[in-house]
Amino acid sequence: MSSIIVVGVPEDGCLGLTSRAVSAVSQARVVAGHPRHLEWFPQFEGLFLDMTQGFSQWMNQVVDESEEGDVVVLASGDPLFFGIGATLNKRVGAEAVSFIPSLSSAQLAFSRLSLPWSEARFLSCHGRELKGFVSQMQQGDLFAVLTDSKNTPQAIARHMQQYNETCWTLTVCEQLGGVNEQLTVFSVADLAKSEVGFDPLNILVAQRTEQQYWGGNGQFADDESFLKRMPQNGLITKQAVRNLALTTLRINHLDTVWDIGAGSGSIAIESAKLGWKGQVFAVECNPDCFDSIAANIQAHGTDNVQLVKGKAPDVLSELPAPNAVFIGGSRGAMDAILSEVWARLEINGRLVVSAVTLDTVAEIYQWAKGQALAFDVQLVNISQTKPLAHYLRYQAENPIHLFTLTKSA
Repeated sequence: MSSIIVVGVPEDGCLGLTSRAVSAVSQARVVAGHPRHLEWFPQFEGLFLDMTQGFSQWMNQVVDESEEGDVVVLASGDPLFFGIGATLNKRVGAEAVSFIPSLSSAQLAFSRLSLPWSEARFLSCHGRELKGFVSQMQQGDLFAVLTDSKNTPQAIARHMQQYNETCWTLTVCEQLGGVNEQLTVFSVADLAKSEVGFDPLNILVAQRTEQQYWGGNGQFADDESFLKRMPQNGLITKQAVRNLALTTLRINHLDTVWDIGAGSGSIAIESAKLGWKGQVFAVECNPDCFDSIAANIQAHGTDNVQLVKGKAPDVLSELPAPNAVFIGGSRGAMDAILSEVWARLEINGRLVVSAVTLDTVAEIYQWAKGQALAFDVQLVNISQTKPLAHYLRYQAENPIHLFTLTKSA
């Protein structure tokens, strides 16, 4: 038998509660939650644990009282939809908790908009940073977004606008299920500049209006979509080599990635598209590249990329341990960078190093041999077609060595 029953309370209170939910509260020894939910149960005369006293203290009290059983926790809507349910399961064990949900805010929002939501995705900005929000929006065309007092609908719209993510219709849904329910439709630009004071109980529904992903540049973008430092138009890992390096890095959606010697940021940005729920750090020490990298991050909508201004390996100690690392430039410190990266790389992490000159090839080779590490090398020779009068000829690109190392346990 469960020691805690979590009751989802709709905004219309007892009108939307099942008899099972009402019975659970009436028989409870202890009720815990927000005072606004308790207002629907005036008949309850037992101990009430008020969560407004501070969440940590409140949660500890709930856990302590659960040892004697007969505890009911009141929550909004469906407690397992970005609610208290997951936290309680972790604290006392899923076997000790049972749930009596009501309709979630997302269910109510989609029903009001007559939208089928079987393929919808859900994002919570509640108590979270907005960094990475736009990257996650590339994974679908219909979203329900939970907001909070900091990440208001306007703040979310401004963040989307900053990263070129504007092809959406945004609907702010307030007080769903309550007497003051209201739905207001905006474009991203209109919501970003709106001064409306929305009710704190709101959810944002986002519907994509155009099939524009990653700022319209798509995944595995071509070289022309990246702003590059001029006149050195070559400060970019070219598309064919870039795509080969990315497949070798085997980035998954939660990975932390370092791009060292980022140049234009193309490897970092394309890594971020693969690691859309992770974080990517573009490490660059040349001030002439900073504006280009920042502009490319915004243009591609990869808000999970952070520009790290400084020289490797000095700045690497500040970064979280990586799952994948690409080294495209070393500024003469290749040996020190390789040693630092290898020490910090997670187990099963992948390291890919690009070498253009024979000197760099020798440095990487000698380092790997000195560490007794197994490695693979690919020599990549790419030729592109170029016009010659009314003919086409091939123009060879500079050959590139790609060293690949995987860190085993």
